[in-house]
Amino acid sequence: MSFFDDDAEVTQVTPPAPRSRRKRTNRSRLRIQRLVIALIGLFVVVFVLALVIRSCQQNAKESSYRTYFSQVQQIQTDATNKVGKPTAALLADPTRYGKTQLKAELNTIVAAQAEIATRAARISPPSKLKDLHQVIVEGQQVRLAGVKQVRDGLLAAMSGKNLHATARKLAALSGYFTGPDVYYTTLYRTQAQQIVNADGVTNVNVPPGGFFTKTGVFSPTALQAALTSVSSSTSLTGVHGVSLTGVAIKSNGKTTTFTAGGSNRFVASVDLVVLVTVSNPGKADETNVPVTVTYTPPGGVAATPLKATVPDLPKGATRTVQVPGLQIPTTAITKSSSLKVMVGPVPGEKVLSNNHATYVIVPVLK
Repeated sequence: MSFFDDDAEVTQVTPPAPRSRRKRTNRSRLRIQRLVIALIGLFVVVFVLALVIRSCQQNAKESSYRTYFSQVQQIQTDATNKVGKPTAALLADPTRYGKTQLKAELNTIVAAQAEIATRAARISPPSKLKDLHQVIVEGQQVRLAGVKQVRDGLLAAMSGKNLHATARKLAALSGYFTGPDVYYTTLYRTQAQQIVNADGVTNVNVPPGGFFTKTGVFSPTALQAALTSVSSSTSLTGVHGVSLTGVAIKSNGKTTTFTAGGSNRFVASVDLVVLVTVSNPGKADETNVPVTVTYTPPGGVAATPLKATVPDLPKGATRTVQVPGLQIPTTAITKSSSLKVMVGPVPGEKVLSNNHATYVIVPVLK
């Protein structure tokens, strides 16, 4: 035994008990489980949120299309009820209106179509239909032009002016009414439905159109018939008519008034002018009233008619027009000749008995 063995105090240190590996493993596993649950919960929240957002976006998209097509449907409905049907009724029988009432009805239809065209231009379509919407806008503008021309044509018919030209214009107007419906059906409706479906919206339908293409009232025949009925209606145009109220001849600065039923002597000269007086006993103003003077020498053939025009002849007015160019052959001096004078007829005139007269004339040298 060593010296040091007696004095040394041997101290034994007991090592700490080792931690339980099982407890450490359980804690780690618990933390991992909690993390997984949190991640799953976050995923579910994000997934549900995405579904909600997608649903909201889809609902907003559907709502946008529904609102837009509701406005388009209203355009189609108003075009039918405020323009198509009233115009059809008017053209079917324009004579059932009085003159003032017809003008008011025509202006009401024009105003309605103008409002529809303006409203169509102000609609804000979904972005994918923005370009296609111009088909509707342009179609309503075209129809507005047609409605205005129908109004102007029927009003012109009431005045009795340029009826042949007006008839040609009216006969060509049917396209202004049916054309926009054709545009809508062939250039808009199918294409718009395809765009909506491709955008994932399958429960919204593009409204139909086509009132104007389903009726023949806007055909050239119907439009011209309406013009004819207006121009022949005395309640709309007034009573048309002119009357020959006097004939005289001016020669060598002297005027000789002719009378019917006797020999009218006058001095023959080289500068003869026939003075024709025309009156308007009707209820409508007249324009461009024709005047024709035909001279027939004794035992001869009628000369070429001389013609003149009274530019304007308001109702109740009287005008005198000069008809130059009358030539008397020397063989007719002191002999009876005839001078036939005709005024009118004007459009819509029915009574012609007071439009003409034939005078016996005797040209003399002094």
